[in-house]
Parts: sequence; structure tokens; C-alpha cells
Amino acid sequence: MTVHMSNDHRAATPQPSRSVPRPIRNPITLALLWASKTDARLVVVCSRWSMATQAAFGVFVLFTAVLAFGAAYYTLTTLNVSGALVPWIALLWSAFIFFLDREIVGSLDKATAIVRPFLALFIGALVAIPLELFVFQERIDQELQRQYRQDNRQQLDELHSNEAKLDQRRADLEHELADLRKQDASWAAIQDAELAGHPVAGRTGLRGAGPVFQNAQGQQAAVRQRIQEVRRDLEQVERTMPETRVRLETQFQRESVGKVTNFVTRYEAMDRVIHASEALYRLSWLITLALILIEMTPALLKILTPHVDYHHLVRAEIKENV
Repeated sequence: MTVHMSNDHRAATPQPSRSVPRPIRNPITLALLWASKTDARLVVVCSRWSMATQAAFGVFVLFTAVLAFGAAYYTLTTLNVSGALVPWIALLWSAFIFFLDREIVGSLDKATAIVRPFLALFIGALVAIPLELFVFQERIDQELQRQYRQDNRQQLDELHSNEAKLDQRRADLEHELADLRKQDASWAAIQDAELAGHPVAGRTGLRGAGPVFQNAQGQQAAVRQRIQEVRRDLEQVERTMPETRVRLETQFQRESVGKVTNFVTRYEAMDRVIHASEALYRLSWLITLALILIEMTPALLKILTPHVDYHHLVRAEIKENV
């Protein structure tokens, strides 16, 4: 027997109900979805793969923005920019990169992402410069110091010569003072020997203040007078030495070529350092290519990743609202 079920009976048959999706409440997930220009109301009904893909887009957008901020901040600190303006200018550049990548990854048309790799070539090379300046910082400082010494070789030689003369003057006075003290002791010993009558070759050996004693006494007086003069000169040299060194340093600073450490000078020094070493030259290209690839990552993922159910929902909502 064939049983025909009426339309009313079929209508009364309960249909399996679809559970209402729970809204996303995780603030980190919401922030990543916003960074990838994803509608949290629509993606919540999509597959977990779609949600993870859109969140991953947000990660790459935020990463390129943070990288842009760091590069801009470091570059501006090497320029004559007010310290109060540096973070704000870096933040503006970072915001530009952020919203540029956000529009690209959030677009429904993959053709918009084709422009980004060309921009990445320029932006990646631009961002690589401050990063290379940071990586090669010590070698750049050495190169700047070497260039500074080369530019001021004549002034440095003159400064060192004057300082050497000053040190030599003090050393000569100290040596002369030590020699005079030995002479003073020697004449004093002769006088003692004469008064005691010690027999010495070439002398009478008679006790008393004879001609030899008187001569030794006169020589000793002259030596002691000279000791006082040398001591005064030495004290004056030591007292005026700090002031003289400051004067020599001031004269050197006035005549020397100033040491410049701004962005342009450091970039020129980095170029010399890189081309002087084959290993550093390869490392420089590796950094540049890596940053270009990082800058291209959001656009490449947008081009290579197939459309998911989220995109179909967005298109459907757009058609419904038109």
C-alpha cells in the first residue's frame, strides 16, 4: 500500500533548526578583523577557516604598520626634527601604511592588490635604509670617526704637537729639579767633609772652613736659588696646564672641520662601509629584499588566497543594499 502524505502533514513535520551564531567577543580577534576590514557580523556565520584567514590578514597589516613606525621613528631621530614631532610624524606614516594595506586586503576585487607590490618595492627599499643604519651602526661610527680624523689631520697634528710640548716642558722641569737636588746634596757632602777633615784626594784634609768649603758653600747657594726658580716654574706650569689644554682644545674646535652625524652623513658612511666589504654588501641586499617581501606579504596573500564564504556574503549584502 502506498501512503500519500498530505502537504499539511509535510508542513507540520519539524525541520532541523540552525543554531544562532554567537557574536565574537574576544577583543584581540575583533581588532585583527577590524585591521583586515572584515565585518564581524558576517564572518561569525562563516567557517572557522574564513575567520582565521581574515584574522591573519589583520596580523600582517598590523605588522607592516609597526615596521613602518619603527623605521620612520629611527630615521627622524637622525634628522634635525623636533623631538616632540618625531613620534607624531612616525605615527602618521604608520597610519598611511596601515590604511593602505587595510584597503587592499579588505577589497573584494583582487585587482586592487596588484598595485601594492610595486609600492612595496619603493616602500621596502625606503624602510630598509633606517634598518641598515641600525644594523651597521658600529661600523658606521668607525667610518665617521676615520673620516673625521682624515678631514682634521693637520689640526689634530698641531693639537698633539702643542700638547706634547706642554708635557715635555713639565718633564724637563721635573728632570732639572731632580738633578739640582742631587747637586745640592753633593755640595752639602763636600762641606761636611771639609768641616770634619776627611782626607780626600786633591785636598789638604785639614779640618775647618777653608777655600774648598767656601767654594762648595757658594755653589750650594747658587744651586738652591736655581731650585727655587725651577720649582716656581714647575708650579706655574702645573697650575696653568688645565687652562692651557682648554685653550688648545678651543682653538682646535674653532679651526677643525665639524663632525656631522645626521642622516645624510650616516647614509654616505654606510654606503662606503657596505661597498668596502663583500659580506656586508650581501647582507645589505638580504635586508632590503626581506623588507620588500614583508611589505608585499599582505598583497601577495590577497592575490594568492582564494575567495571564501565571507566574500560571497559581503557581495550578497552589497547587492541587497543596491
